[in-house]
Amino acid sequence: MRHDPLPPYQIQASLPDLSFAAIDALIRAEAAERGLDLHDGHGRSTWCKLPGGDEFGARIGPTGSILYVRAHARDRLHSLLEAVTLHLGQHLPDQRITWSSLDRPGAYPPNFSLARVAGVTQVGTDFLRLRLEGGDLGRFARELIHFRLILQPQGVTKPAWPVIGEDGQTLWPKGAAALHRPAYTVCHIDPAAGWLETDIFIHDGGRACDFARAAVPGTPVGLTGPGGGGVVQGASLLIGGDETAYPALARMLEAASPGTTGECHLFGARADYPLPPHPGIRVLHAPGGEAALAHRLRRDGTGADRIWLATERRRLASLKAAIVEDLGIGKSRAHLAAYWSA
Repeated sequence: MRHDPLPPYQIQASLPDLSFAAIDALIRAEAAERGLDLHDGHGRSTWCKLPGGDEFGARIGPTGSILYVRAHARDRLHSLLEAVTLHLGQHLPDQRITWSSLDRPGAYPPNFSLARVAGVTQVGTDFLRLRLEGGDLGRFARELIHFRLILQPQGVTKPAWPVIGEDGQTLWPKGAAALHRPAYTVCHIDPAAGWLETDIFIHDGGRACDFARAAVPGTPVGLTGPGGGGVVQGASLLIGGDETAYPALARMLEAASPGTTGECHLFGARADYPLPPHPGIRVLHAPGGEAALAHRLRRDGTGADRIWLATERRRLASLKAAIVEDLGIGKSRAHLAAYWSA
């Protein structure tokens, strides 16, 4: 029996043909895989609590099971719905998951906003800073620091945006109207003034780069989120990444308390991105130095309370092997993300 209050927003999906034992096993496996806080309702329900107080779980239904998500904000409820559908749904290929949505079909999802380009400026050698304006940006000032930039296909004259489908899930335009949805970091935001800024790493073949280069004030864009993780906190930090992670590293350095110590490793070709200085965190520039850091960790270990590293998938592999396999550090202490693949 639980004693804490339920989050105020809730939706559910009835799965009459799926036994509670089956969905219970999936939720427990998901909790173990992702290091989530698992709770057991005396064999009749199972749920996971997430940072921030949102949760998802299942309970025994009149027949089969009932899957549910609960959250403290409508946009977070919808983002959690999508995550649960993705992660659990892949193990339930024969189950149709239809949610009891709080929003009518055809409406914009509550975690989606329309915005417009206010301006683009160069930051350092390798980044374009995109300022976006809109009237519904307050949720991007929360603890989560990532969002998805939603871009129309080139040459589109009648934009098509995502809407709520009959099953309560987001229905995305398909075919020639399919939208590009890269993930970025909120670098700066002023919800009262109605703007946020994100920095785009300049590289060949990047659709977001091409968009930012050509964007003019007033160009419409979509935003979904926030999502991903927040800034890491701890008395001692080991953080690092290549250029795609520099904006997130800047947010972490900015948020770290003055007494925090540690290292920030920059694996990119250059180090002229404007990182905020921190009195206790040493910034080290070592282009392509993921393997060297992995070797040092295997040899010396680490006393860092929290580890956050993000880089190219194959270059991350040596770090993951050293931290997870050799040092036995779990996900509650280490966040290791492949931000892109070569």
